[in-house]
Formats: sequence, structure tokens, C-alpha cells
Amino acid sequence: MNNSNRIIRSTFSASVVSAIVASLTTSVGSLVDGIVIGQFFGVDSMAAFGLISPVLIVFSLVGATIATGARNQFTIMIGQGDLEGAGGVFTLSMVLGVGLSTLMTAAVFIFANPLCVLLGATGSGAELLEKTKGYLLGISVGLPAMNATRILSNYMIIDNDRRLPVISSIVLTAVDIGLDLVIALNGGSTFGMGLATSISYYAAVGVLLIHFRKKQRLTVFSLKSIRWKETGAMISKGLSMGVGRIANTARGIILNQILAAIATAGCIAAYSVQRQADSLLNPFIFGIADTVLTLTGILTGEENRPMLKQLTKDYVAMIGTVVVGISVLFWFVSPLFASFFISGDPEALAYGVHAARSYAVTLPLYSLNFAYLKYLEGRGKTKTGTIGSLLSEGVYIVLAAFMLLPAFGPDAVWYALPTAQVMLILTLAVITILQNRRNKAPAGDFWDWMLALPADFDVPEADRIDRSISSHEEVIALSQAAWKFCDDHGCDVKRKYIISLAVEELATNTVMTGFRPGRHNTIDMRILKKGDEYILRIRDNCEIFDPVKQLQLYDHNIPSHHIGLQMAVAAAKDVQYVTMLKLNNLVLRV
Repeated sequence: MNNSNRIIRSTFSASVVSAIVASLTTSVGSLVDGIVIGQFFGVDSMAAFGLISPVLIVFSLVGATIATGARNQFTIMIGQGDLEGAGGVFTLSMVLGVGLSTLMTAAVFIFANPLCVLLGATGSGAELLEKTKGYLLGISVGLPAMNATRILSNYMIIDNDRRLPVISSIVLTAVDIGLDLVIALNGGSTFGMGLATSISYYAAVGVLLIHFRKKQRLTVFSLKSIRWKETGAMISKGLSMGVGRIANTARGIILNQILAAIATAGCIAAYSVQRQADSLLNPFIFGIADTVLTLTGILTGEENRPMLKQLTKDYVAMIGTVVVGISVLFWFVSPLFASFFISGDPEALAYGVHAARSYAVTLPLYSLNFAYLKYLEGRGKTKTGTIGSLLSEGVYIVLAAFMLLPAFGPDAVWYALPTAQVMLILTLAVITILQNRRNKAPAGDFWDWMLALPADFDVPEADRIDRSISSHEEVIALSQAAWKFCDDHGCDVKRKYIISLAVEELATNTVMTGFRPGRHNTIDMRILKKGDEYILRIRDNCEIFDPVKQLQLYDHNIPSHHIGLQMAVAAAKDVQYVTMLKLNNLVLRV
């Protein structure tokens, strides 16, 4: 593995960063509002904001569910070469996302009062009703933009544009901070704070729309191309995200009700600190998990067992270093973090520190569980992912809170988070054991056990070559290895010549025309024999470049123009090219 699949391994890190930014875009507005409200509006307003925090998850439910499901459908169709169908999925996701969000905004304005009571503006929290309602109405104005931002950001990463979501997030943050400070310094209200965040989301959407000025893009908006029948598949594939968010909201409402019944407004404000810790740090969890989902889907389609194993090692290593490091750092800065949201109330601040530190302990466990659930979803285990999300985000946390309540009182609400993740780890271990028994998986190391792959997944090691190359000398060596590979498998002379020629010509062409000085350009090649068919997979991280289309531009009246490349492509049974995640992907079947 030291000399194979360099590109996917480096793409994992780059994609995680982009996914973190895309996820952060939907939570940064709430985070900024929480800080400004905590500093300028007092504990009661912070408590009112805390009551709204659970429903913010529902507000982004449409975008999260559609973004996840549509992305899976979109990548499948791109891989199949169905560009029109992919455009239809993109258009459908935008129409559904914006349309349903608009209906949600209307419903909030109609049912604002009973919704605030349901969220906890009752009992000891009854005096918070007007402030809660004000923020709720202000933030609901931006729901169409909030969900459009989430959906568009996911497509940008796939459509070879990692920078725009970053710029969009910066603009959103800057606009929100600016408007929040203007409102706070001029004696504004919670309604104004919510409205400021709504305006910032519309500014973020405006930035993302710049992407559609590009001529070469996969995302094409066309109402004529909509395939309404894809709605079911889209929602089904995004169901785990939707169920998780609904469970998250339900658990927030239940825990708010518990605190309203047994504690003070200061405890409710402290719980909002934990929710804001989630807003700040959850994007790291989602960034890793979303990238695992995307790459698992690609590698499962390729039946690439070695790289799935490497991907598992990579995400566990990232959690064990980056996420654990963030967790330790957050533990120490929790008093400072809590003080951003609670000031002038020492008791509430102490509760807030406990709440923030419990999230710090939870973060690595949550990351491991969520990434593994997304791995299972990428493998097609949608039901397992959905049930896991329900347990992780709702059932286990509420159950743990009630179990811990007699011993810890209000503190049980924050201690429930890490307890629930330990419960989920044990549950996933049992599920993995059962899957390995059902699959009759061959004996292997710990990583093979985690993959829980069927015995017939991928071809045997003797029937494949995995190699990464970055120089002409390595191209020649691989071409010779391909010749020997064909010899060892009794390949006929014609196919042996074509495979060796394809390796040399395609790789040489990429090295000569695609490699750029100062960049770590690499070509990943996979040669495998599956049944009576030989498959050559070529992936590179050079400039976007379709070698098959490029051949069409050459003057065919001059046969010497890339004759070897022309012969290799012409002799293949099937040739497929697609670009996504800023990678060129070419598959030849011989």
C-alpha cells in the first residue's frame, strides 16, 4: 500500500477540509448569534436562544436530507455518463429544497406561539416566550437560503470547485457579525438577530451562484430535465441524515423540558452552550463522515478492498490525531467558550463549563461512530445507517439522561452525550460481528473486521495490480508489470499488447501533458482480471483533461498523431471518463 492509491489518500484530506467548510456554513450563523446574544442581551435572551437551538436542526433538515441523497444520486449518474440525468437530479434537489423551505417559513409564522411553548417556553421558562418567538420568526425568513446554501455547497465540492464554499462561508460570517453588532449596539431585539442571520444566508447563496458562470460544469439547472421519479431514491438515500436531525431536535426538546421542570433559566442557558459547542465542532465530525461516505461509495463501486481498508485507517488516524487534539484543546478553553455565551451569572457559567467539557469528551467517540455509520451507508447499508443515526442523535441520549438523572440532577443532561456514544460503540460492535458472520468473511486483521466485506468482494490479490506512478520511468516499469500480469493469467497476445500499450500511452500522455512543476501530480493505476475481462482504471490529480475527447481534436489525416493512444482506445470494449472531486477518472475494459 505504500506505493498505491496516493491520490485517494491525499484527496481524503483535501475533501475533508472542503466538507468541513460546507458544513460550517449552515451552523456559523447560529454560532455568531449565540455569542452576540450572550454578550449583549443577558441570560434570559440566551436561554430563549437555547430553546430555539433544537428547531434550528429541523430548519436545516430539508437541506441536509436532500443534499445527502441528491449527492449520491448525482455521482452515480455522472459515473454512468448520464449528464442529463445528473442535471435533472441537481434541478430537482434545488426545487425541492427551496420550495419545502418556503413552506416551512410560512408554517413557522402561522404556528409560532404553540411552537415556542413546545420548545420549552413554559413552566419556569414561560417568561422567555416573546424573546423566543422573536428569534424564531427572524431566523425563519432565511430558511430557503439556509437550505440552498447547504445543497449548493455539496455540489460545489463534487463539481471541482472547493474554493467557493470557503468564500461563501467567509461572506456569511462577515455579514452576520456586522449586522448583529449593529443591531446589538442600537438596542435591537432577538427578532433583529434572527433576521440578520437570514440576510447573511442570502448573501452566501449569492456567492455560490457565481459557480454557474462557468461554462464547463456538471451542475446544470433545467426544469425540463427534472425526473420526479428520482425523488423517492433521493430521500431514501438521505434518510439517515433526516432521521438523525429529527432525533436531535426531539432530544433537544425533551432535555429542554427536563431542565425547565427541575432547573433554572441558567441551566437552560448552559444547555445552549453545549448546543453551540455542537455548532462549532460538529462540522469537523460531518466533514470527515461526509468524505468517508463519498469515497466509500466510489470505492465500493470499484470493488476496491485495499483502498477501503486504507480509507478506514486514514479516517481513524485523522480522528485519533486531529479530532482528539481539538477535543483536548476545547476542554481547556471551555471556560472561555462558555463565557462568550453567559456573562454576569456565575452559577449559569459553571453549568455552561460542565456542558462544554462534556461535549469535548464526546467529540472523538461521536466522530468514530458517525464516520463508521457513513461507511456502512456508502456500502449500501442504508437501514443500518438510519437506525444508527436515530440511536446516536436521540434515543440513547434521552435514555442516558433519564438513567443519570437520579444521581447527577441537571448535570445528567450533559453527561448523557458521552454515555450515549459509548452505548453506540457497543451496538456497532455487535452489528459488525453479525455482519462478518453473515458474510462469512475470511480471517484478517482488525481493519478487515471493521470493513465487514463479503468474501467475494473484489478480485483476489493475485488478480490485480495497484500502483501509483509519478515519473516516466515508473510508467515503463508498470507497463512491463502489466505485460507479465497478462502472461501469468494466460491472456491472448492481442489483449496483452493492448493492455500494456494502454498503460504506457495513457500514463505517458498524462505525465507529458498533465503534470505541472511544483505540484504533487500522481497517477493511480489499477489493473485487474475479472472473469474473462481485463479492467484498467486510471485516476490522476492533474488539470481536468479528457484523453478520449482530446483524441477527437487531433488531425486523423496524420496517422502518427498519438497512434498508440488511438489504438489502445479503439481496441477497448468500453471507455468511460468522468471528472469529480478535481480528479480525472478513466476506465477501459479490454
